[in-house]
Amino acid sequence: MQERVLWTGKPVHRPLFHRYDYFAAMLVVAFCVGFVGFLISVDKRPAIGAMAVSCGLLLVHVPVRALQLRRLTYVVTDRRVVVDAGVVWRRTTTARLTALAAPVVLPERGGAGTITFGPVEPHLVAAARYGAHQLKSGPLPVVLAGIGEPEAVRALLARAIGAARRRQRADEPDDSLF
Repeated sequence: MQERVLWTGKPVHRPLFHRYDYFAAMLVVAFCVGFVGFLISVDKRPAIGAMAVSCGLLLVHVPVRALQLRRLTYVVTDRRVVVDAGVVWRRTTTARLTALAAPVVLPERGGAGTITFGPVEPHLVAAARYGAHQLKSGPLPVVLAGIGEPEAVRALLARAIGAARRRQRADEPDDSLF
């Protein structure tokens, strides 16, 4: 039996900054320190340099984040969940449905939501939300962020996980490539 696509989607809610976005917060702090240093210093060149560097990095950060979120794609099949992300090099994260815990919806503003599989640490959700694949501590969990109708997708995932587990118990051969 061939693998069937049950659902495909992209994030509808694409925030450029998140409360766990430490890189952007660090740039804003560097800008503020440079600005205060500019106001109180006699030699203003180091403060102007700090402000220019932090402002430039922040201006690069925003379009890169927007591109990351635009290229993020989710696919749910009858055998697995696939997250395809990346700006320059595409990275695909795949998880078998039989290995996933029950889907959980974390509500977001505007009716959107993030779907995780079982309880997941908030910082891991934030990292996975923007297409990261791995931290130093190991691989990130599969997270579907910014889903427009999260309850409907959660119900579809719950049915797909149940069907995949029933097939596995019935010892149906898995002919998928992944």
